[in-house]
Amino acid sequence: MKLEPQGTDAAVCEQANAWLKSWLPPDYYDRTGEYRLDLDFRSAYQAAAFDAGWLMPGWGPELGGHSLEEESELWIKLNFARLSAPKLPNVQGPGVAAPALIKFGDESQRSHVRSVVRGDTWWCLGMSEPQAGSDLASMRTTAQSVDEGFLINGQKVWTSHARDSSHCLLFARTDRLETRHRGITAFVVPMDTPGITVRAIKKIGAGDEEFCEVFFDDALVPQGAMLGPLNGGWKVAMESLSFERDMIWIMNLVEIERALDLGSRSLAERPDAALAVELERLLADADSVWLTGLRGLGHRLTGRPDTETPILKLYSTEAAQRAFDFAARATGDSAALLGAGAPFEGEIVLGEIEGLGATIYGGTSEVQRNIIGEKLLGLPR
Repeated sequence: MKLEPQGTDAAVCEQANAWLKSWLPPDYYDRTGEYRLDLDFRSAYQAAAFDAGWLMPGWGPELGGHSLEEESELWIKLNFARLSAPKLPNVQGPGVAAPALIKFGDESQRSHVRSVVRGDTWWCLGMSEPQAGSDLASMRTTAQSVDEGFLINGQKVWTSHARDSSHCLLFARTDRLETRHRGITAFVVPMDTPGITVRAIKKIGAGDEEFCEVFFDDALVPQGAMLGPLNGGWKVAMESLSFERDMIWIMNLVEIERALDLGSRSLAERPDAALAVELERLLADADSVWLTGLRGLGHRLTGRPDTETPILKLYSTEAAQRAFDFAARATGDSAALLGAGAPFEGEIVLGEIEGLGATIYGGTSEVQRNIIGEKLLGLPR
């Protein structure tokens, strides 16, 4: 596995980078903090990247891509992240819902894919629940088979953008006699279905990600709402979530690099021998994330099991936390400030807050350790 793009990969990366730089406004890097909270701007970027074929480089042109090989796609994603490409406003739509529809959906369900990927419609994920968190196998929401279809009852929580979504990719238990990973089914549920109530959850921080809790009270969906086979929801979830495996560690790698850059600049003004040693350790963390991600891709390209990438969600999120904590200590008390007069316009404290969330969403660190222990190392429960 190469450490930098070469040949055709390098050429296509240059083409993608040139498009991104030409699309971004001239003052983008001077006002990144403002642009990152501008949903209209980010939505316009998503549509433009789709139309140009750089949103999903590995997919066909009709789905926002150029039908590129997986390695080329990885380099483009990494370069776009390092160039601070705008974050998609409804990332779980293209990142999880669309791959699920493509892989498991019928013709009617797959007809949603283009609008989801382009950002014309938003989708939410009905996974996390109270008392279950990100442990999908512990869900209690049920879908009872009736003559008209399925009656759904239960509650989902931390459901991003549920108020603005047209549909929910919902996971519910359809066999009450089964436990854990068995007896779960995936559904495509319109959010205007009678019996669905959505409530926003307030959070700290300056991000625009809106969390919600969603209640299902005898919400009736037809048999055709099933995505994939009955009781086959665990496979739908795992294969759909695996699509964003590289996106997660790349995003965290860029956050680590950004935090260490900020901390290094502060350390140059406020020298501290102990923090200088810590910086070198954290730079090694960043290199470890990068090289482990490449090794995982190399295994996939050669048909070998990729046991590295599942580890990266745990390692990269915790490394990002350590990096922003370092940046805060190197900068001093003023790192806690927000606004135009704050060091680095408040990027450090925002990074610390977002870093805390990163070890929770998409599977908490505790759940990730269980998965690594049980699925990769074969340890007993």
